[in-house]
Amino acid sequence: MTDEMERLRNFRDEVPERLDVSGAGRKLAELTAATSGRRRAGTFAGASGRQRPWTPAGAFGRRRDRTFAGAAAPGRAAPRRRRPAYRLGLALAGAGVVAVAAVAVLRPQGVVVPDGPAGPPPAAASPAVATVVLERAALVAARSPATEIRPDQWFYLKESQHMGADLPTFETWDRMDGARTAIRSEGGRLRVRAAEKGPTHSGRTQREVAALPSDPDALLRHFRGLRQARYPLSICQPRCAPEIADDVKMFGAIGWYMKYAPLMPPETAAGMYRALARIPNVSIEENATDADGRRGIGVRFDAGDGVHASYILDPVDYRYMGVKVVSDGETMGLSVLGSGIVDKPGDLP
Repeated sequence: MTDEMERLRNFRDEVPERLDVSGAGRKLAELTAATSGRRRAGTFAGASGRQRPWTPAGAFGRRRDRTFAGAAAPGRAAPRRRRPAYRLGLALAGAGVVAVAAVAVLRPQGVVVPDGPAGPPPAAASPAVATVVLERAALVAARSPATEIRPDQWFYLKESQHMGADLPTFETWDRMDGARTAIRSEGGRLRVRAAEKGPTHSGRTQREVAALPSDPDALLRHFRGLRQARYPLSICQPRCAPEIADDVKMFGAIGWYMKYAPLMPPETAAGMYRALARIPNVSIEENATDADGRRGIGVRFDAGDGVHASYILDPVDYRYMGVKVVSDGETMGLSVLGSGIVDKPGDLP
């Protein structure tokens, strides 16, 4: 013990009464300046202003910091996590990259649509994105079960009309053999009567779609050759430019038949989506809404001179929800609020 106390007194005597640390301070300043210079030469500053090495590991490290951070320390509020906004990749450079991005967004249940009120005005994505989205819709349609429809059953359709002024919503029931029809206006009573003689009815439409080819190119050839064009809503007639007349005809015919989707075989429905992707001037519209304000995926055809038409598809199962046409700054639309096959008038699918 005596030896240890003696050594301690000796150590104390060796320590100067006033320690000069000015040299250490200068050395620390030199090291700091050198380190800062190296960072400026080989780093980038993130949004937070902190500099990080410009390496893949550094870039992915930021994501790990945000995503896999553990629980907050005791007494400290947990950081607020921002919900990611899923958007179609409009700024992606190549079709292959676009496809990868779209597949990441288009999960099996459909396209993710942001919650809350409508965002910015709709923006049209590239044709490459339209091909990816409509191919996904085709795959979903092809997996849908086929429906056997009897002649004594009825095709039900509920529509709303927005032609400058909102008109009453109405429901119709058409017997598949074409013998009877029924109608009920919003707030009115059901009226059943003999079907009027006309060029088409639900049973005839069913036979037409059953005879259609499922190959998308064959479908487009068929629609180009129709003697009587069909549209769910007029797009630019009779002022369509001659060079887009066939495109308008094909786009319109697909929309007409998609309104009768419950009558359509799955493989034909799949062909319709693929055919849409082959029509020039067709793109996908983000933040689209139908004429009733329901959010969906817009399949847009640009006719030029500020005129365009959009078919709105359900973001989950890609079913047809309606059509909107914008012309001369005015918007018109028809929305399908319900459709299906039922056993008698007044029944709902």
